[in-house]
Amino acid sequence: MDRISQPRLLNAVFRNVYGMEFHADSMDNRVMLQKAVFLMRERGVSCGDYEFVWDQYGPFSAELSDDMKIAVEDAPALSVAFSQEAMEIMECLKKAFFCETEYSLRYWAEAIASLLYLKKYVYPSYTDEEIIEALENRKKDLRNRKENQKAMKVLKKILAA
Repeated sequence: MDRISQPRLLNAVFRNVYGMEFHADSMDNRVMLQKAVFLMRERGVSCGDYEFVWDQYGPFSAELSDDMKIAVEDAPALSVAFSQEAMEIMECLKKAFFCETEYSLRYWAEAIASLLYLKKYVYPSYTDEEIIEALENRKKDLRNRKENQKAMKVLKKILAA
């Protein structure tokens, strides 16, 4: 995919998953897009050639961050045609992200994506409770045990869908 169409793709992903327009000047929007793209990749749908590492906001791709700066909010999303699989995964993420939680939308997406990253790439032998504890030790904004347990259940639904 060439760089000119990448902003259009990212805007379309954001709109399909979150039901709103992407604004590059919003930290919440940037974090939320990172988490959606990471989770889509983990479900087998590529939104670009992005590698993710652990960061203060959970899974983070420097390449994706750079692509977000290429006038994503000015790129129309209407002309992007997704595969049926991609549409189903984005709909699954939308349902997961908009369930009832005490976290804000940004922190909820961050919790779900961070749990997956920790479980798959950092502590693959840990139990779910150990992963939740590791998340809470690493991220001061995500220390609500009840919500993190709920996020783990939601993550399992995302991965099973």
